[in-house]
This record gives sequence, structure tokens and C-alpha cells, in this order.
Amino acid sequence: EDIEKPKAGPGEVVIQVKRCGICGTDIHDYMSGPHSIPVDKPDPLTGATAPITMGHELCGVITELGEGVTGWKPGDRVVIAPLQNCGKCYFCQRGLHHLCVVQAGLGLQTKEGGFAEYCKVKDYQLRKMPDHMTYEQGAMVEPTCLAMYGIRRSHLQPGDTVLITGGGPIAALNMMCAFVAGAAKVYMTEKHPARIQKLLELGASEVFNVTEVDVLEEVMRRTDGLGVDIAIECTGSESGINLCFDAMRKQGCYVQSGLSLGEVKVRPWQWALKDINMIGLWCCNPYDYDNIIKLVADKRIDVTKLITKHIALEDVVAEGFECLARNKEKKEMKIQVICNKD
Repeated sequence: EDIEKPKAGPGEVVIQVKRCGICGTDIHDYMSGPHSIPVDKPDPLTGATAPITMGHELCGVITELGEGVTGWKPGDRVVIAPLQNCGKCYFCQRGLHHLCVVQAGLGLQTKEGGFAEYCKVKDYQLRKMPDHMTYEQGAMVEPTCLAMYGIRRSHLQPGDTVLITGGGPIAALNMMCAFVAGAAKVYMTEKHPARIQKLLELGASEVFNVTEVDVLEEVMRRTDGLGVDIAIECTGSESGINLCFDAMRKQGCYVQSGLSLGEVKVRPWQWALKDINMIGLWCCNPYDYDNIIKLVADKRIDVTKLITKHIALEDVVAEGFECLARNKEKKEMKIQVICNKD
């Protein structure tokens, strides 16, 4: 539908959106939500309630600066860090803005989002795009930051072995980031042939089909019975979670990257027996963006290989959300919306 073009208030910036990726979070809210979007009560930080414009994996060009905004000018190409924060709470005061007690996500708890021709953001959400970075790359920075945040938190060391359960976009980005950080081997699990082939093309050491092999047995055979150094769980499923614990060596590191919304049965005694480290992830630290932009722009992490389709803004539902919701054979990985042509 047509909505009013946003206007920049104090400390705000309006950008012309060039690309916006469709995230799994968007699909969850679309199919069975709202989970994150405020409906009955205004968001405590932004005051927004539904209806809102979704979309948070975006980049574009500045068109308008609000009062008090310095260091930027119209025409600057920018990547957007989607989290907004209060800047005053216990966590914000310690530089942990992604853990702000009243944080809000662009396109989830804000009126404006990336699936539009124009979007309004706070000036602190802007990150400069290098001249040689494409818009396709720019819209992949946010999910790449999520993946690399987990790799950082795992304290991966050069030569480590890694198991990643699942074969979706975030799992694939975790794999690519793990190799950049120095992993020697990255093993993955998946059951759909199209995704298995894609993961191998992207560089996975091996991809085990969970319907055909005993993954635990295969991992143990390749690690001399010790298990992997790091296990990254990207499915949110009980089977994926427990496979990670089983396949991890003593004092290894478990990273929960995928969102597990329901209850699962686990074996805490195993955690104690293995003396393991456990990492939970929530979004990513906004200070990571500048470094990730460099890696993506220079193709150290070649994120465009994950993009399987570009669609027009008017097709975001039929060719975007519905396509991913019906993606039974998992042929689609990342769909990007072209909100304004270059």
C-alpha cells in the first residue's frame, strides 16, 4: 500500500532504500505472528504499534538529515544497523547496546522498515559503505554480523574443527565466517539435496544428510573420537541441540545461534561431565559492523553467493514471503527486495 514518506526529526536520517533482505524472523512473524511486533501496547522505546513496515536487512542512500545530525550528507551510501537503544540503561552504559532493556528492532518495533522506498532511522544506526561495496553486499552485512558475533563469542582458534547443525542462510554464514576466522574443518548437517549442494559449493568441508547417515558417528570418526572443538546450533530443534552436545569434545564450546522458541529435552549432566562452555546469542554488538563491512566489501566473505533471487518491492509478498514460506525443497536461500533501482 502507499504510505506517507517519512520526515527526519532531531537525530534522525531518511534514506532511500536500495536493497532489503528477507530474514527468517520476518517469515516467522508473517506466518504465525505477530511475535515481535507490538499490537495492543505501544513499544516502550519507539511508541510504535501495528501496522508497521517490516524489513531490517537494508542499505541505501541518505536523502534527508534531521536537526543535530553531523558527519553525514545527502548522497552518502550507508548500511543500517537495525537495533535502536535507550543509551541510558545498565547495558547501554557498558557498551552492550544490543542488550538494552528497551531495545527496538527496525521493521519490528518501529513504524518504518526496509520494505519501502524510504526509511527513517537514528543517526547512530548508520554505517558508511565503501565505494566498491555493492548494494547486494550492503544488505547482507546485518546477517553476516549475526553469524560473526557467534564466531567471536566462541573464541574459535586457527585449526579448530566446527559442527554446524542446519543449512539455512545463517548456518551458511556461520560456516563462511568460521573459515575466515581460521577453522580447519566445518562440518554441517542438512536433509534437502538442493541445500546440501549449495553448502558444498559455498565451501563446507562435508555436509551430512541427517536422513541417511549417523551424523554423530561420522563426526567422531573424523575427530579421532574426541568431538569437534565448537558446535553451532542453527535449527532451534531438539535433535539439533542434542547432536551438538553429543558431538562436542570436552571443554568444547556450544553456541546457540538459531532461535528455539519451544521447550526441548536436554541432559545437563552431560554438560557438567564434559566441562563445556555455552554461549547464548542475542543479535550482535553494533561495534562489529565496520569490520564486517570491510570483510564483505573485499569479498573475504563472499555473501552474494547466498542470494538466490532479487524481486521488486511490489512483489515482496507473492515472490518473497510466500515463496520462502512454501520453500519445501529449500532451493531459495536469501531473497533480496529491490526497493529502488540503482
